[in-house]
Amino acid sequence: MNVIQEQLKQKIIAYAQDIGINKIGFTHVEPFIELEQELKKRETLNYSSGLTKGSIEEKVNPKLIMQNAQSIISIALAYPRISSMQKISNHESPHVQFARSSWGKDYHLIMEDKLAKLKSFLESEVEGIEVLTMVDTGKLDDRAVALRAGIGFSGKNSNVIAESFGSYIYLGELLISVALPPDSPIESLCGSCDRCIKACPSQAILPNGGFNERRCLSYVTQSKDIEDETLLKKVNKYVYGCDICQEVCPFNREIDSHFHEEMECSGVEFPSIAELLPLTQKEFKAQFGHLAGSWRGVSVIKRNAILNARFLKYKGAIPAITTILDQDGPHWLKKAAQIALDDLNKLDS
Repeated sequence: MNVIQEQLKQKIIAYAQDIGINKIGFTHVEPFIELEQELKKRETLNYSSGLTKGSIEEKVNPKLIMQNAQSIISIALAYPRISSMQKISNHESPHVQFARSSWGKDYHLIMEDKLAKLKSFLESEVEGIEVLTMVDTGKLDDRAVALRAGIGFSGKNSNVIAESFGSYIYLGELLISVALPPDSPIESLCGSCDRCIKACPSQAILPNGGFNERRCLSYVTQSKDIEDETLLKKVNKYVYGCDICQEVCPFNREIDSHFHEEMECSGVEFPSIAELLPLTQKEFKAQFGHLAGSWRGVSVIKRNAILNARFLKYKGAIPAITTILDQDGPHWLKKAAQIALDDLNKLDS
């Protein structure tokens, strides 16, 4: 790499800081060989959630996505760990919550804005440059890119853990047609710590270093076709996502990032079970549509609220659950409602 390329890299880093990007790293576009092996293993073992876009080949080979790609820029935005809104309580109905990644404005929109600004900056600096931006729903694996670009190291819970920000970060990347000096990956600092493995309610984090996406409660709260009662019974506190493995991580203990006002919790992220169960799709979108977790729609969130009512033995939910059974709705929602109703009614016998 020559001096001009290094100078461009430093300009990009400085601009990224100016627009509020918390972490930035650079890597080459060679295939992600280790990722390919891991994805094939998960596929063979039926560990893959199926929620991500793209084939294994596209996730592994950046040039299949952008033929002229020469470098990948990975960026991270840090989000809050603590909110005063978490202390909201209502003795008449238990409160549940959306995971931290669904606090505030949908992070996809925030990340896309940062990526768009970075793209415009690159186009103003390098005539004819090709730039392709991606966040979460893109074909590349955000985590693999971030790890190779030195954003952080891989935790045993498969999260990227970044210095100063922990694992409470959103990831995005830009494929560019200019070669820039790559950064170095960071070795894992987890050592013998196994707190996330022990804390995971569904045993999704495997002691051998593997991760079963289909057992992760974040996946369970997003899936419509979960039939495994042992998993459904584990849903507690969350109606979207799960933060348990992050909450017990020592690298997150002193972390609490409040850099982006749009990511702050307003309180709507901690609804009561009683207010969720009667909602129509229109009402749900009006109240929760700005959250990242709203994409799954009201029926999935209602199903998760029902699972919470069942777990908490909240008999106050019986009238609303009965109404759900009497209304039209997806079979998986009605099944969850019937099982919960049976269990809650048994509490009186």
